[in-house]
Amino acid sequence: MPGVKNDPREERLILLEEFGIEEKALLLDKATNEVTVADNTQAMKDFYVRAFQEWALGNLEGTAFEIFDDVTAILESDA
Repeated sequence: MPGVKNDPREERLILLEEFGIEEKALLLDKATNEVTVADNTQAMKDFYVRAFQEWALGNLEGTAFEIFDDVTAILESDA
């Protein structure tokens, strides 16, 4: 619905998933629209870095602890 915003955590998770895909820590299967975690340690580290950079730039709402917890949850849940 136009003008209706998701709750801040939901919005943050959506953005984090996009960043994870861009950093190659998450893989998007376009045929099924499923996201899985890549077996790439460096990409996972890059995902954390990107998340904190975006947070520092004001592009993600929440605390540093929330950002860390959400990135960790995404990576541990197999997206």
